[in-house]
Amino acid sequence: MNLTKFSKDRMKLSASRWSVPRDYFDPLYNHLVHAYPPGSFWSAVLSNDFIRAIQCSHPSNTIEALKHTVSWIQDSFPEQSYGSAYRVQTWQDLTSHERRIILESMDLIYSEQDEVMMALKGTKTHEPMLY
Repeated sequence: MNLTKFSKDRMKLSASRWSVPRDYFDPLYNHLVHAYPPGSFWSAVLSNDFIRAIQCSHPSNTIEALKHTVSWIQDSFPEQSYGSAYRVQTWQDLTSHERRIILESMDLIYSEQDEVMMALKGTKTHEPMLY
């Protein structure tokens, strides 16, 4: 799925409201939008596999950052995209069109029509800051 900066910034705004660290955003964004496997740690987190998540965790991960990120996932992600290994795999098996419909319905991204209209109108976008 091809998204404009408008939609990526919309999803970043969602993450920024939960103080999601910048380096946590990209693998989760790529999971939702492109269905790329987010790596062993995030795959374990999304699958609710605590033991594997701890085994794969990077030393720089902090409990505070993980709490913020998990809150963002629980609040904003489509329930089809996390919760078990089966759901994570099923999400990755969806077509980009199917994922786009779900992400639009969750207000995580703009519709293609909205993106086109925003571009034609010269709408300014502001990239939210993730720390």
